[in-house]
Amino acid sequence: MKSKFRDNVGQLIAKGLIVILMCSLTGCGGDSDDNSVTDEEVTTDGTVLSVDSSLFLVDDGYITITTVPCTLSDGTETDCYQIVSQHTPLDHEMGPWCPEYITDGAENGGLWITDDGVVDLDGAFIENLATFYNDDGWKMYDEDTGEVIRVETIEECQGGAQPNPPAEYQNMCAQCLPEWIEAQETYLIPIVPVKQETSIQLGDGPTIDLAGVEYGPYVRGLAFNGVRFDHPADLDVILAAYQVAPVDDAGGHVNNALGYHYHGDMGFSTRITQDDDHAAMIGYALDGHGIYAQLDAEGNEPTDLDDCRGHEDETRGYHYHVMPLENNEFFDCFYGAYAVE
Repeated sequence: MKSKFRDNVGQLIAKGLIVILMCSLTGCGGDSDDNSVTDEEVTTDGTVLSVDSSLFLVDDGYITITTVPCTLSDGTETDCYQIVSQHTPLDHEMGPWCPEYITDGAENGGLWITDDGVVDLDGAFIENLATFYNDDGWKMYDEDTGEVIRVETIEECQGGAQPNPPAEYQNMCAQCLPEWIEAQETYLIPIVPVKQETSIQLGDGPTIDLAGVEYGPYVRGLAFNGVRFDHPADLDVILAAYQVAPVDDAGGHVNNALGYHYHGDMGFSTRITQDDDHAAMIGYALDGHGIYAQLDAEGNEPTDLDDCRGHEDETRGYHYHVMPLENNEFFDCFYGAYAVE
């Protein structure tokens, strides 16, 4: 990947360690007396860890957390954290996404997922889209000026997001900007996760899900900065409209409904390092189980993951490990009950 990505990761990891140290000394969440439950219980089913709301970065005002009664998908009546998020990360910068000219390098663009893996969306890639996809219908730049044709307004952002968009929204590099969207969403996460015997398949979005199949939520979980770990992008629909919708180096981009959200974990959001070199914690799933990075401190992935990419240990209880960005997915099922109301 690009050199600027490696440099930024190093800087942000260093900053993240400082944030984590400050969290350990002063706390990074809401009022710990009211909103933070950090109990650990060892049962016959293993270690169960309550959600630690103090890990969320609420001091910037973009996240609020309260405790409310809720009902889970298995009928359990319990308490949930109600998390209201504006999807605005302050622990890393957002963008860039689309280069301005076909002469621009990787530092001026984001990342795009292809059948060959993740590629830099630089000017050269835009210039050669017709060759890469073996389709002469691609032409996303002005031949005379070399300027890349990009989404430039909120109207174009909305128009290009519809299925089968009209011709005027095709052959555009999609880069809806954060300042165009005021996106606030409310999420419920059970304070004490309830493990199930069978998994539930998560929704992949209305253009991907199969009719008549029962799915769980679209949202996989939340990062500690309040940005959602979202369902897969429908790459086939995007490509059919001669569009690319890159993510930035942090794995996120903006749409006209949700604002900024992640499609992959690239190491930029706040991470909680583990004393035993286990993969860093990066957030919570909507079923209350912890979400961890793909690889541990030695660069290895766990070998005992179940079909939901989860496993259990005495320190962390049951938890998930995300897939790499090239999979266009974090994990695709829950083994915990999630809030339905």
